[in-house]
Amino acid sequence: MSEVLLLIAPIALVLLSIALMPLFAPNFWREKESIFFAVMVLFSVITDFIYIPSAKSILMNTIFHDYIPFIVMLFTLYVLSHGIHIKVNAFPTTIANVIFLAIGGVISSFIGTTGAAMLLIRPFIAFNESRTHKAHLLVFFIIIISNIGGLLTPLGDPPLLLGYLHGVDFIWLTTHMLKYWGGYIAICLTFLAVVDKLVLRFEHFDECTKSPEVKISIGGVINIILLCVTAIILFINVDWHVYTIPTIYIKDAILLVLTGISLWIQKTKHQKIDFIPFLEVVKTFFVIFIVLAPVLYLMENNTETIHKFLNHISNDGESIPLAYFSLCAMASAFLDNAPSYLLFFHMTGQDAVTLMSKHSDILTAISVSSVVMGAMTYIGNAPNMMVRNIAMRRSINMPSFVAYMGYACLIILPTTYILIKLFNFR
Repeated sequence: MSEVLLLIAPIALVLLSIALMPLFAPNFWREKESIFFAVMVLFSVITDFIYIPSAKSILMNTIFHDYIPFIVMLFTLYVLSHGIHIKVNAFPTTIANVIFLAIGGVISSFIGTTGAAMLLIRPFIAFNESRTHKAHLLVFFIIIISNIGGLLTPLGDPPLLLGYLHGVDFIWLTTHMLKYWGGYIAICLTFLAVVDKLVLRFEHFDECTKSPEVKISIGGVINIILLCVTAIILFINVDWHVYTIPTIYIKDAILLVLTGISLWIQKTKHQKIDFIPFLEVVKTFFVIFIVLAPVLYLMENNTETIHKFLNHISNDGESIPLAYFSLCAMASAFLDNAPSYLLFFHMTGQDAVTLMSKHSDILTAISVSSVVMGAMTYIGNAPNMMVRNIAMRRSINMPSFVAYMGYACLIILPTTYILIKLFNFR
């Protein structure tokens, strides 16, 4: 038992520190954050080598097969999105913001939540520039565009892409997710409309700064093409082995070439990119990936125990989809939603064909929970923190980790309850 506590201590301390230290000791945390992260990584690596026989293999796999491809994808999308210029000239009213986020929720399912978030966050902030109170709009942006908007297709969010790569049919996924995708977006947009109408009572933005006519301009055609190519490369499942080079590295190389082309184009146009929000994500998620590795190892090696626990809390299988939904939700919110999906997918002990036919309710539970509940915290899904960092660089006072989680709970949990009752989800 003591070895388990030592293995999970780093992830627990990292999550608690990210959540609480900016609240109670912001200056100290700002100065000592990197030192603390380094100590946690070192402690985690040492305990891994002491208690896990395959520690070297697990850590190498985490860095080279999980973290590096993850960062390359983020880097590519971050750079390409800077080369696409969307400008919306209109009053930043409630209905205008609802329409903006609704369109973003559709786009997310076709270029991915990360791609859509990086593409739309700057024009969204610019569109609401004259608004005094913006933080609530960014919270809804994260929930709708960075997360639940990706619920419709495997292109939308990494968990669903993993399911597709493990045999879940594209059409099955779209048909079974459609009502949840539409339901979550419709209810969340309703919440936004109500909240924003209340906030507008305290607004003093200058309507003269916006044209009475709605004008939308889009620039950066080459980067749009590059973004579409990136989405295709991330989606297609083809074995591209070249000699001994794995497919994943071939994809990374192609993505870096596309990134290089975009950087060259932007340099010729004297366009500068602010990399500080991206570098913050690089640092934070490196720590999370490393300290998360032993936790995933423990969960993967105790799937039978967890499965028994699932049966126990579901009245011996009577409401097991809801049990899967609940545990996957907790994992997705704090341990990253992609590995959480894969963990519970394998925990069913069934292949994709069997899950789609005989246990579609369980597969639906895992799919919906992993995507939606990634919005519960800043670290549940990569674009969440990226959006937060970009907004803060634009002098928007974003909620703290705990405050954001509180707002997300108030929006997502009632919405989930409504949909579970509406669709008779057990």
